[in-house]
Amino acid sequence: MRQSRSGGGPRREREREREREREAAESTVRATARRTDATTCRGENRRRKRPIRRGTGTRCASGTIGGTIFVVRTPIFVAGLIASLGAAVTPGCSGNSGIGGVSPDDGDGGPGSTNHPPGTPGPEGASCTTDSDCLAGACSYAKKCITAPSCKPHLGGDTCGAGEVDDTNATHESCCRSLPVSGYSDPAHPGKIVYLDKYEITAGRVRAFVEAIASKNGGQPDIRGWIAKNRPPIWDTAWDTFLPSDYEGPVITINRRLLGDPRVEDGTGSPGPGVTLPPDSDQPRHLGINYQFNSEIYVDLHGNNCGNFSGSYGFGTFYYPPDILARDNQLPRADGVSPTGAPLPAKELLDVKAMSCITNAMLAAFCAWDGGQLATDEVLDYVTQTPADRGNTSGCGVQVDNHGELLNNDFSHTVQTGGRCAPVAQVNATFDAGDSLPSPNSPLNTHNYDFPNTGHPNHDKSWEIAAPGRESSATGTQTDVVRIAATDEPWMDLHGNLNEAALDMTGATFTGHFAIKNRGIGYGSARSDLNVMPVKGESVLRVQRPEAKAAYTGGRCMRFK
Repeated sequence: MRQSRSGGGPRREREREREREREAAESTVRATARRTDATTCRGENRRRKRPIRRGTGTRCASGTIGGTIFVVRTPIFVAGLIASLGAAVTPGCSGNSGIGGVSPDDGDGGPGSTNHPPGTPGPEGASCTTDSDCLAGACSYAKKCITAPSCKPHLGGDTCGAGEVDDTNATHESCCRSLPVSGYSDPAHPGKIVYLDKYEITAGRVRAFVEAIASKNGGQPDIRGWIAKNRPPIWDTAWDTFLPSDYEGPVITINRRLLGDPRVEDGTGSPGPGVTLPPDSDQPRHLGINYQFNSEIYVDLHGNNCGNFSGSYGFGTFYYPPDILARDNQLPRADGVSPTGAPLPAKELLDVKAMSCITNAMLAAFCAWDGGQLATDEVLDYVTQTPADRGNTSGCGVQVDNHGELLNNDFSHTVQTGGRCAPVAQVNATFDAGDSLPSPNSPLNTHNYDFPNTGHPNHDKSWEIAAPGRESSATGTQTDVVRIAATDEPWMDLHGNLNEAALDMTGATFTGHFAIKNRGIGYGSARSDLNVMPVKGESVLRVQRPEAKAAYTGGRCMRFK
């Protein structure tokens, strides 16, 4: 032990040594502070070969000082000092490039650790009993802290990835996992790292949303009330009209022309397959949860397929019990059979699937509650390298469809391969929601996902909607993947499965409308003229309206850190 020259003994000398280390750490932090992606730090921790004992060694730390993001390796015990410099320090670095994925416990109190200070909220991966035990306020069914409240349940919460739920070889992870969008800055959130969720929103996550709101409101899922108290940065108060306040209501009256295709009576259209004519008068419509994801329609979209009537082949994915469906003569949802032959109840098989038959307004409300925002058309275009002027036209990246020509089996101006997106023939996408256009047995309507075995009854076609991250039957692998760089962790199902609703932006300015992006089941039906072309007397395209919903449309969230 080195002796002190100026008195005070070994203890005083140790204090001076630590003071010198603190000064060196402060100097290092300020000297190396730079604007960078915090995933650099995560990569450092991932490369660490052996665990670090709590309170010893060094670790990769990141944070901000004066708005500048810094990344630096520093002794663990000086984390408090870094915070005292005015930095918003992330205590530890995740063991991967995204959020919503937990690294193994290294004992340092960071993400994945169960060894955080007693009595304090834990980081992602820490053990928990209640939500208050977690920094993000979310304790999962497995009693582990997670990053987003919608992934607290098992089914639809951590069942995303390759393989089905009962498959012993399945590789599943959090359905709330979100990946940084390298090189992209959101004009409305300068200086923040933009994350786009890896997976589409699942029906199980939406159920968790509804149940969480209800648990805090005397059993009533007052989504409208929650939004009124928690206004998202992008929100139009007119959207409140289409939100539920409980399981049954409210009830609003909708203009008759919106409830069907008025072009027939206007002399600009003709009756045909899938065409619903407007009723004779304006109609009341229920907005409560028992109707919100059900057959109740607030604006007619061609091919919406949200009802489960005999012969309807509906493929909405939110489970309702038989008594609710029987209110308007719908049939019970079909149970399935797993590959092992075990029975698979309808609710269980639906909760893991991507959520459909949800209005644009409810998608926006869900993402706000879950700590993010509905993805914008601009971030989806950036990730897929889709031209900014593509608008609502179906395609993905350099791939694009000419809807009118495809109806006549003309592929002259349609591109189905190339770019960052897998060939459309290999992903879970069909042209016609009814599988009949442009002609019976068209290769455009080849299904690349079919699970579980439900016997294919004529009222329930939900077998065609995949749980996020599943393999394509065309290739036997996870094929619908999109990466910015070849070594990046990929986003899943951006090209197919469901067409995705998005906020329509022009730079930092919200246009006030929604958009429909990419391809998915029924991507041609989704772009029928009724849906994406002007209709007499209507100032907003139908797919752009907050109350629009269909079985072929879902969405995903984005986040800012």
